[in-house]
Amino acid sequence: MKYLSMDGQVQQQGEVLYLPVFEDWRAETGSGIAHLPAPPTSRTLVQTASGDLGSPVRDLGDGWWWVG
Repeated sequence: MKYLSMDGQVQQQGEVLYLPVFEDWRAETGSGIAHLPAPPTSRTLVQTASGDLGSPVRDLGDGWWWVG
């Protein structure tokens, strides 16, 4: 999994695992891949950068989502 992450790390955010794929140079926006323990709702948010929250937008299967 570390090869999918921009920094080789996986972040644990509560029950969510998050792999950052992109983050701008000021850490204002980001996107990546998250494993969610339950299907997301319209209120599901994942911290994608220091200054950004993203929501799951694409189902990748088996609980994995593209977050942007």
